[in-house]
Amino acid sequence: MSRFSDFIRERKYLANVSPATISWYKHAFKWLPSESPTQAELKDVVLRMREAGLKETGCNAALRAINAYLHWASGSEHKCGAGCTHPRIRQLKEPQNILPTLTGGQVHLLVNWKPKPKDFHDRRLHLLALLLLDTGCRITEALTTRVLDVDLDNLLITLDGKGRKQRVHSNFVCSAKGHASLHCRLQPETGLAALHNTGGRASAPHDGTAQHQAAV
Repeated sequence: MSRFSDFIRERKYLANVSPATISWYKHAFKWLPSESPTQAELKDVVLRMREAGLKETGCNAALRAINAYLHWASGSEHKCGAGCTHPRIRQLKEPQNILPTLTGGQVHLLVNWKPKPKDFHDRRLHLLALLLLDTGCRITEALTTRVLDVDLDNLLITLDGKGRKQRVHSNFVCSAKGHASLHCRLQPETGLAALHNTGGRASAPHDGTAQHQAAV
């Protein structure tokens, strides 16, 4: 078993990291030329990332995973810091950009859009947009929301967030009506990303359904 596999195995079973984190590690390790890279090879990793078109934020995401592995490989039991002598990569300076946001008029159009009653896919898409506006949650959090996570009586919704941390949002007024309209046809364990119209019942989607919604 490779050291990469050993690291991931320990993180999975001892640190209880999420499947998304495991996937992040595996993707980052593809940039490394070996299990024990030199400082010069690590510098080349960053150069190859930039030449491949990765932005500073994308590079830094991979570098955090790589640095975590390098610290683990050193055998140190302490938190990585200034006293560590193992090879590591410095984070790139990221630009402080102002993120684009929706205008009040755009939000108004989204909230007041009226999908046709029989168009299941547009109704689901509208519900997803309203849920994102109501809670400010991540797209993955919205797509993995299940019917049993929604309390329509008290306008509460439970979200499974980053790091397997649950949180409860209250007063999700805009999307509550959409949840109510779909609630009667879904099973409690059904997730929003796993819905597609089958003539009055919910079932697993064909490939690409979740990708279509994630593009909203």
